[in-house]
Amino acid sequence: MAPVLPFPPRLLAEQLTQMDVELFRKVVTFDCVQAISTLRSEKGKEHLAPTIRAVITQMHRVSNCVMATCLGDQSTTASNRARILEHWVEECQVLLNFAALHAILSALWSNSIQHLKQTWEEASSVL
Repeated sequence: MAPVLPFPPRLLAEQLTQMDVELFRKVVTFDCVQAISTLRSEKGKEHLAPTIRAVITQMHRVSNCVMATCLGDQSTTASNRARILEHWVEECQVLLNFAALHAILSALWSNSIQHLKQTWEEASSVL
């Protein structure tokens, strides 16, 4: 059976984990404190808490990528969509990459993906 996505789940999880590690190593304590009060979409404050903004941006990118792979091709069957969802989740669980899992789950909880009833029926208990 041909792979649903062009990369193996383990490679995906390892790459996401490496990107997350690099971002989290750069997080500055002061940015966390600053982020609590200033990260809202206030104009003129985009320069504050840059390390926290980088983590949030990474999570949004992963979430958008998950949605694109699940929804991008209308000819994809429900069974293959279910395999795509599993593909995103399985190895991140093994590596305990909770940041990537949160981003992935955010995509899975989106209305666009939640409405894929046949896909969810095909998905394993991993999801």
